[in-house]
Amino acid sequence: MLVGRPAPPGSTIGVVTPGSPPESRAEVERGIAWWESEGYRVKLMPGALEREDWHGGSPEVRAADLQAAFADPEVEVVQTMRGGYGSAQTIPLLDFDAIRETPKAFIGLSDITALHAALLARAGLATFYGPSLTMFGQPSPPSFTSERFLRVLGGETTGPVPKDSERLTVVSIAGGKASGRLVGGCLLDFIYTIGTPWEPDLDGAIFFFEDSGSAPIQIDRALLHLDQVGKLEQVRGVVVGELTGASGTTSRRRRTPRPWRKSSQGVSAGSTCPCSTTSRSAMVRRLRRCRSACRQRWTRIRRRSRSTSPPSPTK
Repeated sequence: MLVGRPAPPGSTIGVVTPGSPPESRAEVERGIAWWESEGYRVKLMPGALEREDWHGGSPEVRAADLQAAFADPEVEVVQTMRGGYGSAQTIPLLDFDAIRETPKAFIGLSDITALHAALLARAGLATFYGPSLTMFGQPSPPSFTSERFLRVLGGETTGPVPKDSERLTVVSIAGGKASGRLVGGCLLDFIYTIGTPWEPDLDGAIFFFEDSGSAPIQIDRALLHLDQVGKLEQVRGVVVGELTGASGTTSRRRRTPRPWRKSSQGVSAGSTCPCSTTSRSAMVRRLRRCRSACRQRWTRIRRRSRSTSPPSPTK
């Protein structure tokens, strides 16, 4: 597997828009200002601010920007503008052999799940499921996210899950230890990679997922589908990130989710399972209500995996 070089302050961040365009120029400028305040340079690729309906330009323009960012010797990191919709349209237009020759850190989330899957399957590139430029264009970017993000870019990619003083960071659903490739993304976007030439391989992997604005019934349906098509039979662990807005029985408008948080637990939940709140007491009450259902599902998967595969290596 290929891994891009660390990118300390002084490096150049190439920004591409493979999905939807930014909602405003102000958030782009604030995102650039945030990078510069941390000692980085930012290079917007030629089509980064284009608009075509709900896309950031035509598929050809978006794919050309991605290709150019990986080929540009000045760019050390490729970051997406935002998620949204449409990044999968660029995949058939990309030259993955060329990308393999110039591996770089690639960062994005939500709809960018499709590109993470394709870069892993076609180029063998390890990517980073993390914040888009517009997330740092918020008036007050979350300090937990920004600080951890900069450490990872600088090369600190392993270690214990850092504590977040404002949230219940990790809750174990089915404890244990596991090691393996970390594969996943936005759950509902991940589902749409199944059956494509870039379908992710979860055998021997730790599967992580997050989602935003989906009702619990939709999340359960997606997990049931993955279970029934056999994608979860050989997973070594599961990490559940934030499931923002997952309350009630109908979906809400999708919002930009926060990055997932990885865990050394065999199966764990991030800030919520399945609903997000900044109140610790409310979060604990909701976790108690849903933990039983989560435990039952993942316990069944773990038992079936143990009966059909050799023991997983521990660390």
